Amino acid sequence: MPEGQGGVKPPLFQDIIFPMSTLSISLPAEQNIGKMRPLNIMRDLPKVADLVELCFHKNMDREGQRYVQQMRDASLNKRYLNWASTSLPLMGYVWEDQKEIIGNISVIPFRKGNFLLANIAVHPAHRRKGIARYLTQKGMAYVRQRGAKSIWLHVEEDNHGAIKLYENLGFEIKTHRTTWSVPKNIDKELKKSNQPVVIRPSRFWQQQMQWLTQNYPAEISWYRMPDFQIFSPSIKYWLYRIFVENDIRQWSIQKDGELQAVLSWMQTRTRRSPIWLATTPQADAASLAALLLHARLHLAPQQVELYLDYPASQNVAAFEMAGLIPLRTLAWMHVDGNKTAT
Repeated sequence: MPEGQGGVKPPLFQDIIFPMSTLSISLPAEQNIGKMRPLNIMRDLPKVADLVELCFHKNMDREGQRYVQQMRDASLNKRYLNWASTSLPLMGYVWEDQKEIIGNISVIPFRKGNFLLANIAVHPAHRRKGIARYLTQKGMAYVRQRGAKSIWLHVEEDNHGAIKLYENLGFEIKTHRTTWSVPKNIDKELKKSNQPVVIRPSRFWQQQMQWLTQNYPAEISWYRMPDFQIFSPSIKYWLYRIFVENDIRQWSIQKDGELQAVLSWMQTRTRRSPIWLATTPQADAASLAALLLHARLHLAPQQVELYLDYPASQNVAAFEMAGLIPLRTLAWMHVDGNKTAT
């Protein structure tokens, strides 16, 4: 999470930390407040958890809270720490001053040469001293040495200071996306629509796929997104779903004979489960709300925390009509892995 960012959804703990090569970088003499070093999971996890919680508690969702607790729990498991210190495929750095951790960055590799810089946190008492910049530069340099093709980070859309910092380091905003929470309990005041919601007919697949690629563009498909062909009605994927025992639900809604939207859900092994929405910004709001409400009713027995990740500012009225709650809007920032750090 960037310095002062607040509210970025952190990855699960098993996604984040790995010991790195020896490093010691100090700030200029006039700001001599410690140095950077590789994160040591054998001793640093409790302090990093405290720092992440301190910096982002105001906007931290349940997944973030679980992430922090996982770090604390793991710090008490010596067997796990001994294994993780040599086996986890991820990296991290901390900034330490007088044996206190006042800064942190995690570097997370994803498929196809994409790396995410996350949890970029600096203690409030030590901000605006260049620590976040040094941490970010080190993270960028490290992944470039390992052949990164793309480097990404997330930042709250209204954190202009952090955005300016990353722009100065070469990052560009590629998109804004909002995470919507889907409450388990349905408000009695929500009105049910008379428009019929049906299981998605196979004839809608081509339009559905086109909308999915618009709502979830290829450049960010590396981040926790499935191969959307899994929703295809083809025999190949139908057989795949049978043999791997994937529970997949898909519904569609029309208005005046025109397809308005298709919504898909696939069972996961985690407590939080995404729903995938294929539609356009011009979709009929009442129809879209009816589709979402239908999914809420039918997925309630699954006892999972549903959420929707979607392009910011699109179909907001429909989401609110269906009882969804906006959690955060993030600017996705990117820099080419081949560029030279500034």
